[in-house]
Amino acid sequence: MQRRRPKLLRLTTAAVAATAGMSLLAACGSGDGGGGNEKAGRTAEGAKSPAARPGPAGGRDFSVTHIGGPTTIVEIAGARILLDPTFDEPKKYKSGLEKTAGPALGVDRIGKIDAVLLSHDQHDDNLDDAGRELLEEVPVVLSTPGAHQRLGDHVKGMKSWTSHDLKVSGRTIKVTAVPALHGPDGVDRGADGEVTGFALSGRGVPTTYVSGDNAAVKVAKRTGAGIEKRFGALDTAILFAGAARTPAILDNAPLTLTSKNAAAVAEALAPRKVVPVHTDSWNIYSQDMKSLVRAFEKRGVEDALVVPAPAGKPTSLR
Repeated sequence: MQRRRPKLLRLTTAAVAATAGMSLLAACGSGDGGGGNEKAGRTAEGAKSPAARPGPAGGRDFSVTHIGGPTTIVEIAGARILLDPTFDEPKKYKSGLEKTAGPALGVDRIGKIDAVLLSHDQHDDNLDDAGRELLEEVPVVLSTPGAHQRLGDHVKGMKSWTSHDLKVSGRTIKVTAVPALHGPDGVDRGADGEVTGFALSGRGVPTTYVSGDNAAVKVAKRTGAGIEKRFGALDTAILFAGAARTPAILDNAPLTLTSKNAAAVAEALAPRKVVPVHTDSWNIYSQDMKSLVRAFEKRGVEDALVVPAPAGKPTSLR
């Protein structure tokens, strides 16, 4: 597979103001998940329907709006797709996980969502209590076969390399489930580790890889090659990083990409843009955005890196 050297992304609007005269490392801030948090969950009587909710302004053509942790709105080819919904305010969970920062946008401010791509449902940092409630309002929810069994018929379980045609405003986005491994290369997590990534493709759709909670570099490389073989050159990769760790699982081994491994994946897949998420707002993430920026700079792939704007503001990927 022929590799293309990543091109320099010319950041615009809020990103330009944040990065002018300073390095990407200075621009990424503390990685705490942003302020301006809104109450999560629905309001009581008189709550707005999803279709009537105001969405963030700007960046409508192809953009990402990072809300916290893995939770990100991807606006692409006329559709608004939500990744791994987590909208609780800071709290501790029975699982032992702790949310340390609330969402940059509450459920009442995210606007209409056409589909949710859920990497898995077993862990609170990928689907929290408010996120579970939101699933009932979204017309299309795609996830793993296990999530379908646990969450019900509203969730479509997808095996790797099967596809769903998402039709929005007369356009079609092919959403394909792709392999992911919730731990380092070679481990077997069993049912608790069942996760999926996704690929977005189609006519007029920038081919996009969403890694989900994958920590395995070899899996990401094979997946990238499979995406390129089936759908053409990869335009954008959204990588779940942060090196999530917990002593109770795999002796504290990383369960998502480390900063170093995210940079290695970016170099191998050579997309035009790389958007890192899953680095803030939860106690099990051991590496932040600053760590990731340093790793990309050390690897020499920082030109492809797009650090999402803070506080729930959209970042253009054009």
